[in-house]
Amino acid sequence: MRSPAAIAASLCLGLALGGCSLTTPKTTTPANTSGPAASIGTLIDNFKSDGSSANETKICNDDLSSALKQALNAHGGCKTDITNQLASVSTFTLTTTKGVEVSGNTATAVVQSTYDGKTRNATLHFIKQPKGGWRISGIS
Repeated sequence: MRSPAAIAASLCLGLALGGCSLTTPKTTTPANTSGPAASIGTLIDNFKSDGSSANETKICNDDLSSALKQALNAHGGCKTDITNQLASVSTFTLTTTKGVEVSGNTATAVVQSTYDGKTRNATLHFIKQPKGGWRISGIS
């Protein structure tokens, strides 16, 4: 089994997430957050929810940037790659640990996941698209 962070990292490598039964933790967006940070927090929550419900269509169309989706489609299909990746997940949790940092049309959020009893951090990268708002553009 792969960690959620490792699976999200595979997005950048032309692989993706997909559907099995997953668990979604509490909301990542603090109640007092507003503006782009709130939108990105909501996107992270939606990404977790879409993964939990095995909704590869929503992940591809609503959560990922157009460039990332295009790269996945060139690899073998966004929905297919996502389905194949999430099939290897037993639990999927992402918690924003250090808030969201916005710089113009890009942003980052450090997320934490637990896999095999070990906590791991990763940085999700976001881009504000001309149409469709904020989307996940990668992970490091």
